[in-house]
Amino acid sequence: AYNKVRAYRVDVQAVCDSLVYSSLDSCMTLYREPIVWNLNQQLLGERIDVFMKDSVIDHAHVVNDAFSIEQLPDRENYNQISSKEMFAYFRNGAMHKAQAKDNVLIIYYPEDEADSTLIGLNYTETTELKIFLENGKMQRIWMPKADGTLYPMGQIPPDKKRLPGYAWYDYIRPLSKDDIFIWKER
Repeated sequence: AYNKVRAYRVDVQAVCDSLVYSSLDSCMTLYREPIVWNLNQQLLGERIDVFMKDSVIDHAHVVNDAFSIEQLPDRENYNQISSKEMFAYFRNGAMHKAQAKDNVLIIYYPEDEADSTLIGLNYTETTELKIFLENGKMQRIWMPKADGTLYPMGQIPPDKKRLPGYAWYDYIRPLSKDDIFIWKER
């Protein structure tokens, strides 16, 4: 598909300049400024490769300038991860593991388990991050040596709320099957 590709499914939406599907390796590749959304999450990169197995997503690879953003329920704060590349691994169509490699920057808002209020902003720099999920919920995180700071909610420096390259593109997201016919610029 070329050019100005827009795709819509109830559970996932995407935009990119061009898209290629190869039946030889069951890989769908989104080229030139691809953006993929799922629920309250947005994924960006220079290129996104999605590998299928038996017509179900098996794994995905975000190549160069990978950026994952999750909009929190308060619609003001965003969990963010940026890295050189990212990988997502799926089991029965659900992600069970995610990995970010090289120059990993993380902004994460931990929540109080009792009432789900935000505790603060955790800013972390590391070389690699692995996230293990179960039923769509994060179970554990692994990273090698990391440098990080936890800022209480009232003491977050304004320049720490967004990673370099942050952009929330909900205004170009296809919202219905009819919306795929209307191109919206970044």
